[in-house]
Amino acid sequence: MLVRDLDAARTQWCDRFGIEVSRAVDVPAMSISAAFLNVCGAEVELYTVHDPAALDAALDGATAKLDHVALRLHRADGPELVGCSIRGPGRPEAIAGPILMGDATHVWTEPPGIDVLLQLIRPAA
Repeated sequence: MLVRDLDAARTQWCDRFGIEVSRAVDVPAMSISAAFLNVCGAEVELYTVHDPAALDAALDGATAKLDHVALRLHRADGPELVGCSIRGPGRPEAIAGPILMGDATHVWTEPPGIDVLLQLIRPAA
């Protein structure tokens, strides 16, 4: 979930569902911060973009929105990106290649026929 105010969103989710943050991540190179919540075995990511213009454009006046669904894939090579343009988190502009974070590469894409923004996480080659 893309959120305007990460602290407020984290507090609302934790209070409502009686949960805690399982991990938090700051990625200065991508200008994002995220909190991951374990909700009944599912990981929910709340994140924000520290670029006010990009955040305003993405949220269009809302305080939060479902931004993407993340899938962790088992293989580094696969057909998932054939015919897809890729981009980074919270921004519509295309990027040249996957983003390496930790031991995995990440891309955000809308595969034809799926029509939902997916974050594909694959092991680094």
